[in-house]
Amino acid sequence: MNQWLVVGLENGVHWPTVETRVSFEGHEIILRPETDTLAPSVALSYAPPLEEAYRLVRRFLSSLAWAERGHLREIGASGGTHAIGIGKGPMARLIDPRFRADYLPAPADPRARRALALYREALGLESIPYRFLALYKVVNILYEYGSDQKAWINGIVDKLDDLLAPARLAEIRLQGHDVGPYLYESGRCAVAHAFNSPIVDPDDPQDTERLARDLPLMKAVAEYAIEHELGVRSMRTIWREHLYELAGFRESLGAALVNDLKNGRDVTVEAFPRLPKVSVRLRDHGPFAGLERLQPEVVSATAGKLALRCRSEERILEMVLSLNFASERLEFDPERGAGIRDDGSVGAAEKALGLLGFIRGLYSNGELEVWESDRQMLLGRCDAYIPMNVDLLATDQAFEQMAVKVTEEIERRKQAAP
Repeated sequence: MNQWLVVGLENGVHWPTVETRVSFEGHEIILRPETDTLAPSVALSYAPPLEEAYRLVRRFLSSLAWAERGHLREIGASGGTHAIGIGKGPMARLIDPRFRADYLPAPADPRARRALALYREALGLESIPYRFLALYKVVNILYEYGSDQKAWINGIVDKLDDLLAPARLAEIRLQGHDVGPYLYESGRCAVAHAFNSPIVDPDDPQDTERLARDLPLMKAVAEYAIEHELGVRSMRTIWREHLYELAGFRESLGAALVNDLKNGRDVTVEAFPRLPKVSVRLRDHGPFAGLERLQPEVVSATAGKLALRCRSEERILEMVLSLNFASERLEFDPERGAGIRDDGSVGAAEKALGLLGFIRGLYSNGELEVWESDRQMLLGRCDAYIPMNVDLLATDQAFEQMAVKVTEEIERRKQAAP
């Protein structure tokens, strides 16, 4: 019989306001919201032993802390046959009604896993010196000896793209310090040791103030090590690469065709397989009439772009999507990318209303998604659409007026139908 492990948290990342299920390493982890009396928590149904379940939950928390760049501090745990809650004391709340776990790295490398664990631990520590030390230990994962650690730090500090690190780096150099030895001796060793100088005295405000100024730099160094040496991409890199926009399409089309497109080679239309039916949606929104089960057809494949014409079964609604593999973008033009062939039927008017609702939602920072209809597999998604040079209030009012007219037309056609 499965047991439950529940871990209560003090969270430094935004948390869902409703119970949310997330898949991680083949297991379902439940994120439970905070209440007036209960702390935010994660729950896992597991088959013993407890130790493996606890290890999995902590790996998940480390992954989420890395992705969201915030602490997730454990405040207690419970277990048994029921997933009971964890009580809480007074604390600030970080919540997000639209919580999403779009990116959760699950590295197989034990060193990378350990680095994420140390990173989460560091972000959850209130002590400035020990937070610095926990971050420095990430560097220790890479190199055993201090001389190698100092040399590696000196080799990468000018590559850091953190917003706060460069200012502190410049200050340290202006004071005449060599950065690698400074972080190692005045930071790592001074915190870890209490015998030989230099040491950090917890009662000395100058020591804690200095380490507080060093923390952004040390955090950036640890993050560089995790991403560039241990291969765990940051959320910022994920956003910059945009590989998620065409991820499902890449799998459906196959590596050979995608590589040809990505390298800018023209591909004949006949080279593409028949694609499954797709549903075009907006994230966190229900289906729109006419945009489900569209049949895509490849119309061109040039300059790294694959153009798809997606039609409804009666060919009343047509939408053009561009799979831009050269830029890793899923593209759609809301002004000219879709249309209705009105045959005078109720169905045509209903599809027009559905398309109108979709475009209206897109203009309101909607996130376009394309799903494979039968398997309900996400093929691609865009970030929030941000219209340019548009009066959003006037545009939304215009959409509302058009929706009213189309709704009236639907009723007129229904009444006129034999």
